[in-house]
Amino acid sequence: MTLTKSKSQIRMERTLATRRRMVRAAYRLFCEKGYAATTMETIAREAEVAVPTLYFTFRTKGAILGEALGAAVMGFDEPMRPADAGWYQEFTGELDPRRALKILVENTTPILLRVGPLLAATYAAASDPEIAPVSALGEQRRHDDYRAIVQILARKGGVRRGLTVARATDILLVLLSPQLLDALANGRGWSAPECDRWIIEVLSQQLLTAD
Repeated sequence: MTLTKSKSQIRMERTLATRRRMVRAAYRLFCEKGYAATTMETIAREAEVAVPTLYFTFRTKGAILGEALGAAVMGFDEPMRPADAGWYQEFTGELDPRRALKILVENTTPILLRVGPLLAATYAAASDPEIAPVSALGEQRRHDDYRAIVQILARKGGVRRGLTVARATDILLVLLSPQLLDALANGRGWSAPECDRWIIEVLSQQLLTAD
């Protein structure tokens, strides 16, 4: 039996689709042109919406940058925190720490590669009162998630002796970061598989017990 959608459901779906189109347009422009050069008018034109629609939805450029940053992390179409994704369950269930680390890196780097090109715009807007708390919250969540990852690896018996959870978390934060991935992929032209292989190799050396 085919269920007929109500008018309100249709309106909500259209509104959500329009919002997502505006966020995607803002993401592309912020990555390509930077924060200062991207205006609300250019975002509206890229998203094919009226300028008042953009202002009504987000109010400010800072607000739409914050949403674009969140979408880069959690996905543009069906937002989900990485820790809630199916691959994360595979990572936690994998008994071998080296295979678990490979699962982690290969599923985290696509997220970081989306975030990396947006960093310059985020830094440029650092003084914006709407952006600062978004960036701080994002970094705090990344720290907490990475600390949990280190603790999971430790329970698998994979973290090398003498390495504290705090130090291992710091290593993971630096080596599995959007800044490093952006430098390798966009700065040096490395492919995604090349980035994965190198990061897995270095993290294995820095975090895990020797074979």
